[in-house]
Amino acid sequence: MKKRLRFTFIIATITVSSIVLFQLYWLYYTFNNAQRGFHITAVRALEKSIDLYQSQQVELPTSLNYKKPSLTVFMRAKPSVEAFDLDTPKHKEVFKAEFNTVAIDKQHEPYVRALIARLMTQQMHKPLDLNTLAGIYEKELAKDGIVMPVILTLRKQPLSILPNEVASRIDYYKSPVVVIAKLSSSGWMIRHNLLPAIVSFILILLSAGSLWYMGVIIRRQLKLDRLKNDFISNITHELRTPLTILRSSNEAIARFGVAGNPEKLARYTGINADIIDKLEGEVERIMDISMIDRKFSIKEMKQVDLNQLLENLIRRFDLISNKPILLTIPNRPIQVNTDPYKIETILNNLLDNAKKYAGDEARISVEAVISHSGWQLLVSDNGHGISTDNLLYIFDKYYRVENGDLHDVKGYGLGLSHVKGLVESLNGKIIAKSKIGHGTTFTITFPV
Repeated sequence: MKKRLRFTFIIATITVSSIVLFQLYWLYYTFNNAQRGFHITAVRALEKSIDLYQSQQVELPTSLNYKKPSLTVFMRAKPSVEAFDLDTPKHKEVFKAEFNTVAIDKQHEPYVRALIARLMTQQMHKPLDLNTLAGIYEKELAKDGIVMPVILTLRKQPLSILPNEVASRIDYYKSPVVVIAKLSSSGWMIRHNLLPAIVSFILILLSAGSLWYMGVIIRRQLKLDRLKNDFISNITHELRTPLTILRSSNEAIARFGVAGNPEKLARYTGINADIIDKLEGEVERIMDISMIDRKFSIKEMKQVDLNQLLENLIRRFDLISNKPILLTIPNRPIQVNTDPYKIETILNNLLDNAKKYAGDEARISVEAVISHSGWQLLVSDNGHGISTDNLLYIFDKYYRVENGDLHDVKGYGLGLSHVKGLVESLNGKIIAKSKIGHGTTFTITFPV
């Protein structure tokens, strides 16, 4: 079983690790794509802003603003003369000029406007106003959902543009320059990648949590397997001794003439009866716990005098134990609605555990506390105590506090599991507090 569970855990670890690595790669890939998209958008917006800036700096031909934009181009003169000779005083001949009007469709109109604006700006030699260009650039970025302040700078040398640089080269000025935009993309990247990052982070947490929970389950299964083996070992050991006594007694009766001696026969049969009673008690104890687990336990609720119930129980326990028990109860009669048999069984198990495990010098006490919301029973001792690691599991079936290879206290690890089942069947809760060297306290709380 251990090998199978270990193999299952290894496969689950590989699977979860693959999921986590895939999510991390997906985050990295998404971030890179977003960064690349931001860079492309920013560069295109800068180039468009430069074109718009150029268009605003010059007066474009009126024909470009018509409903059907067009350009009229001077083709030639008749008779053919050089164009610059037409304005000279020496030229007195009559001539005819030939023009051609070219219609511009909507698809090419922006390019024509930009080209004419560039050519006219180049002839005018106007300096580049970076503040005006920055304002146009911010508006263009806002159209693409990028809202942030920008800073533009010019670089004359070198004229090359780095791969991750948001820049555009202007070659049609007298001296070519590179316009560089300084943008803080961190805020935009966070906003546009926040949701994928959150989803991936949740998936990573779920995957890691699933692996952790599987590890907890596997550890519990391994622990239950060990407890099962310990239980089988303990019950085999506990049953072997009485069976050996029964076999020896039976052989004595059969082989050594004990049947003819009434006194010896009565002694042997008495021993056998005691052994059988003990075996029957152990079997009934295990059956009771099975019935509780299957929720077949029946409650016989009645009004009980709590003080009297506790006094009778402690009195009976004092008769069979050499450890006196301190009982603390209210100084007035207390009536509670409960199952007295189950209360006695709960306290018997707790007191029996305290007697066996607390130590010979330990003091044991039982206290009843009454409040408006319910009532409590506290069973305490100042014995050896239970470590924190063991305290987490003492109510688990078959669990016994590890004590090396010593088996000085007999048991199956069923007592406290039985107690918890009885308490819960009465709608109560039980908690244990303990500290090594300071003893243990069991607090049982019942509602009104």
